[in-house]
Amino acid sequence: MAAERYRNTMNGSYYTYGNVAYELQPDYSPYRIREEEEERRKEEARAEKAEARENRIASVKMIAVALVLFIGCIAFMSMNVLVDNAEVSLRQQKNDLDNLKAANAILEAEMAEQLDMDYIKQEATERLGMNEPQSYQVVYIDVPKQSYTVQHNADDAAEGASILAKVTNIWKD
Repeated sequence: MAAERYRNTMNGSYYTYGNVAYELQPDYSPYRIREEEEERRKEEARAEKAEARENRIASVKMIAVALVLFIGCIAFMSMNVLVDNAEVSLRQQKNDLDNLKAANAILEAEMAEQLDMDYIKQEATERLGMNEPQSYQVVYIDVPKQSYTVQHNADDAAEGASILAKVTNIWKD
């Protein structure tokens, strides 16, 4: 009978055979357990889905952070390369400037040497065969101190002209 009772409880029937009343609280209630298990499984499935969704969101965030960090590192390295290239270019231009300054100093020394009057006189006499002018070949010109150009009026030009120029000017008027 116990086996039959157990079988009936498994089938979900609470009918008892005989004069014994059925238990108000059965030892085993398969429907409630199944429902609880299903509910627990559904809850676990929901929790697993929520956890999987959170894991995906966390992994996407982690990938985004890693990507931003990678892009930042690339940008930092490219800026360092640009600065290094600018420094190399600046160093090269400074070297070129130093070379040009040295060449200018050499040319200035040569020019100062060639502008030396003793050197010019020596080169003119020895290499070019020139001589100093004789005293009758030298003509001195008196130049006013205020200006190198002297302006004359038309009347001044007529005063310094010869008699023949005056006579021809009279016939022209």
